[in-house]
Amino acid sequence: MPIADLLDGQHHFVIPSFQRGYRWEEKQVIDLLEDIKQFANDDNVKNDSYFLQPVVVRACKYNNKNAYEVLDGQQRLTTMLLLLKRLMKRLGEDERKMYEDYLYDIVYTNRPQLDFDNPNAAYNIDSYYLSESKRIIDDWFKEQTKSKQNLNNFTGSLLYNQKRQVKIIWYAIDEDSEDLVSINIFNRLNKGKISLTSSELIKALFIMDYDLRAEGDKLPAEQLSMEWNEMERKFQDDNFWYFISDDNNGTQTRIDVLFDFVTCRDEEKDADYSYREFQKLYDFCREQERNKMNEEFVSDWANDIHTMQDAWKQVRKTFDRLVAWYEDNLYYHYVGYLVAIGFTPLQIYNHLEDEKRARKESEPEWTVEDTMIALRKKMMERFKQDNKFIKKDAIDEFEYKSEYVPRVLLLFNVECCRKGQNVRFAFDKYKKESWDVEHVDSQNDATLQEYDDRMRWLKNVKFVLGLEQTDRSKELAKECQDLIDEFKERTKVNVDKYRAFYLEVNKFYSTESEENDLEVDLTTKKKDYLSNLTLLDSATNREYKDAPFAYKRYCIVKYDRMGDRFIPLCTRNLFLKYYTDSNKESSYLDNMRWSSADRKGYMNAMHEAVDPIFDSVIIREKEI
Repeated sequence: MPIADLLDGQHHFVIPSFQRGYRWEEKQVIDLLEDIKQFANDDNVKNDSYFLQPVVVRACKYNNKNAYEVLDGQQRLTTMLLLLKRLMKRLGEDERKMYEDYLYDIVYTNRPQLDFDNPNAAYNIDSYYLSESKRIIDDWFKEQTKSKQNLNNFTGSLLYNQKRQVKIIWYAIDEDSEDLVSINIFNRLNKGKISLTSSELIKALFIMDYDLRAEGDKLPAEQLSMEWNEMERKFQDDNFWYFISDDNNGTQTRIDVLFDFVTCRDEEKDADYSYREFQKLYDFCREQERNKMNEEFVSDWANDIHTMQDAWKQVRKTFDRLVAWYEDNLYYHYVGYLVAIGFTPLQIYNHLEDEKRARKESEPEWTVEDTMIALRKKMMERFKQDNKFIKKDAIDEFEYKSEYVPRVLLLFNVECCRKGQNVRFAFDKYKKESWDVEHVDSQNDATLQEYDDRMRWLKNVKFVLGLEQTDRSKELAKECQDLIDEFKERTKVNVDKYRAFYLEVNKFYSTESEENDLEVDLTTKKKDYLSNLTLLDSATNREYKDAPFAYKRYCIVKYDRMGDRFIPLCTRNLFLKYYTDSNKESSYLDNMRWSSADRKGYMNAMHEAVDPIFDSVIIREKEI
């Protein structure tokens, strides 16, 4: 069908709500314009037709007039409409009026108010893409005019009933066909293209089911739309999303998590599993209606679900459960932590249900305390060695490269936030960053290798030495400046001098009496032990790697004061020395050093937070 045949005032197109909106970008628009231009001006082309890809429609009614529901081709039809509107500016006044009155029109059922003449990019995402495409088309025409390109053939191939024409492959579904389920046709047509997400296709099934139900037997369309939008908005809230998901790479549409939960999709099932399960239910419902049968829908996930309306209730119930978890302090911190260490919301929910079922009928009703113990037990699945739970005392000997270190440090932070009540752990900020396990006090070996890194380290050390006005600090500051000047002049670091000075600085920032203090436990001395490790974002860690404690503390205080970086609560407390007993330990006054007493206070605070979690699981096992 020539594009010109669509300009008869009789073609009204409706884009159904299960399709995503207009999304063409610059390359696609420019490619279309250039292809039509090349076709229109190339006299060597034997074929007198340039075919756009198919447009698949079925007849429908919209606002009491005959229209076509677009099952495939909305992007091309929309771009072509913008192009035709721009071509109107090239016509004389009389001809323009004639064509403008007969242009086809498009209505997006999700956004019936879309303005194709003057789209405002700020209104919504579809208006944004319309505005961008309109700008691209306008700029293209200006460029053609500037370079004095003749566009008469271009215009004629689209508007006039001439020999050489731009055409679409027009495929109309018979209105009386049994294959009227638009979503099925749409799915088949989109195989091999950029696929819709499971949630978009599932939404289409609910809409189709709504359309086929009797008036008194369905959820009001406005309520369905309102509830769906409410759920989508909640999933777009980063605070909620990163509590319930560990996905920071955009690998899935956020609301897909909800349907994966409803259909009990595990990691072994492919990404389309949830959609296929809802499609089976939808097909089952249609089969029951056609044959007037009353069979039960059989599925692992849908024991009490027999209609799409039942399924919607289950979706809503599952969503409400996730929101309730998010709003509850215990669930928020424990479920959020479990998700962060690799469990899915479904696995957590199933674990809780299994724990409840394991209870004997004679036992008391399930309590908040039981929920807390059950969630702690799930946490402890990541603290097993040789299939046995790790004892609380063992954490003292967790070393730098141990897989348990980041888990226990995160648990320490999460549990302190939970018990504090006044501050929630920011899972969104935590998951948007990459994190390192950082040595609080510098290691004994200088690990930096590059010239720029070593020079930065020297400048950092010189800065922090200047904060402490003692004879020794002044002496070291001068030595540091001398090395900076020497290395800068040579544009090369003398490795022996650098390492020797590194050891001098380390010794200066160590507590002098430590080596002779027999009361200090070995676990507070070894620099790779947990007592000398903390969580730090990778960016901050890279900036001060190998720096002495004093400079690290300066940076942490600066970033915390400015509020431009997320410093986990316990990392912040560590560098501010909140864990040191100020009544007994002099190191509270010595902010420039990280001593054995500081490490001991740090570990005591960590044990106070995490020991009840380790203990509650072991006690619970003994009771069972």
